[in-house]
Amino acid sequence: MKPYAYGPKFMWNLDASVGKLAANSDPADVAFIQWYYTLAANFHLTNPENKAIYKYVKVTGSCNGRDNDPLAAAIIAQQRSMNHPTVDGKVSVVTGTGKLGAYAYFLLRLEARFAIMCPNAWPRLDLIPNCPPILMAVSKFSVPILTELGQ
Repeated sequence: MKPYAYGPKFMWNLDASVGKLAANSDPADVAFIQWYYTLAANFHLTNPENKAIYKYVKVTGSCNGRDNDPLAAAIIAQQRSMNHPTVDGKVSVVTGTGKLGAYAYFLLRLEARFAIMCPNAWPRLDLIPNCPPILMAVSKFSVPILTELGQ
């Protein structure tokens, strides 16, 4: 995972794709998406049908990339409920402008919902309760230290 500027917004980008038939090669990337679904499973604005699917996702940092993986099922459910143009069970690395046609990449749409769930802390992942240690390290590393800025 790494910081990503989307227009005037600070977002997060993946180093490798996550989910069904994805690379699933970076534990921080996988944990980030898994963590999102564990939070969304308990968020009052998540529809009940999706909550029932999301509750099976655990933060492990690994995904087998097959249909039987709870993370792939959660991604597919959210892509369908958002009417995302591509329902493939995969969260791709954001490239270029951050858009595919008229739609933002699924990752950016997911993060917009993450920001709604955690408005007082987003995008500081380390300030969100129950932040997985691997993501806490990534988040803290991305915050500049004054001495790095020559101050």
